Amino acid sequence: MSFDPVTLTGRPDGARLVLSCEHASAAVPAEYANLGLGADELADHIGWDIGAAAVVTALSRGLGAPAVLSAASRLLVDCNRDVGDADLMPHISHETAIPGNASIAPVERATRLARFYDPFHAAVDAQLAQCPGAVLLSVHSFTPSLHGTERGFDIGVLFEEFADVARAFADRIASSGFSVRLNEPYSGLDGLIYSARLHGRRHGRLYLELEINNRLLDRDVEAGALAGRLAAAVSWLARVPSTTR
Repeated sequence: MSFDPVTLTGRPDGARLVLSCEHASAAVPAEYANLGLGADELADHIGWDIGAAAVVTALSRGLGAPAVLSAASRLLVDCNRDVGDADLMPHISHETAIPGNASIAPVERATRLARFYDPFHAAVDAQLAQCPGAVLLSVHSFTPSLHGTERGFDIGVLFEEFADVARAFADRIASSGFSVRLNEPYSGLDGLIYSARLHGRRHGRLYLELEINNRLLDRDVEAGALAGRLAAAVSWLARVPSTTR
């Protein structure tokens, strides 16, 4: 059975915003046998960014923005990692062993890149090429607690460049009643917004990443409501001049 590695929503048509979701799905093709994991493990945050796809889909629909969503689990290959990153196809994720990744032959590694990773990144490039004025916003979610540390806020705005825009964007999100932090729970200054940076720099665009606490995204209806609250801030971001060259 075929497995489409990318889901596209919206239409470019000169849009001012392109959305990406690198960890949109926990799906694994049948031949990988869930990478040796139980269904509940795969559906947990190690397998995908819970609720992120629902937020992206709702924003795409509400704002008329094109979106590119990875349709395969991040455990098969992580589309938010460089091909040389040790976590590209992790043996362990948050203390959970991934049996199907314990020993990956070079030919299998190349197959996963060609089948799941390359099409995603090619699709982001294609959407940006069709939207010469568009800002790129990558959307993720994070677990409320990690390694015993509570993450007591709602949304993080991650940036490497464009600090002034990131702060203004965060302020607009906060005005909708969210608690917002900059470069938390991960920092763009540490290279942890790989996909957004790769495509943003390649196309000379403004790029940021959103991290949303997944306690707010347990159900699609909650994710849709959250997207509605974010819409004004994201719409403002789309109006910021996007060309960085």
